[in-house]
Amino acid sequence: MIKPRFTAESVKKDLAERMKRLERSILLRLQYIGETFINNAREKGAYNDVTGNLRSSIGYVVLKNGKVVYGSRFEVLKDGTSGSDKGKIYLKEIALKFNTGYVLIVVAGMDYAAAVESKGKDVLTASSIIAKADLRKAFKQFKG
Repeated sequence: MIKPRFTAESVKKDLAERMKRLERSILLRLQYIGETFINNAREKGAYNDVTGNLRSSIGYVVLKNGKVVYGSRFEVLKDGTSGSDKGKIYLKEIALKFNTGYVLIVVAGMDYAAAVESKGKDVLTASSIIAKADLRKAFKQFKG
């Protein structure tokens, strides 16, 4: 007769531990992508940010079921205090719309960011393309 060396309880415990590790990996990967995104957007943005407000308004947040897990500090660059404040406010407004699952949100909080982009200047577009590729790669790794 073959006797198992495990119990239903030990299987549940093992699965719970694996789920915790997977969740931690997902959240850390989203944080890394968010940090990379804002660094790319701030450093490579192809526009003249005289006041520092536009670059200061760029940030991200990682949510799990509507709760903030990680997020950027909206570092003030040059004299961009207003941009930092607007970025935080805009991000909070958007985050309220997501209350389930894992979410990565990135923003440029200044209201003229889209106008700058429409003139062919890169504010978030190039960083978004990189982030999407990073997310696709991450999902493939988690599936595999």
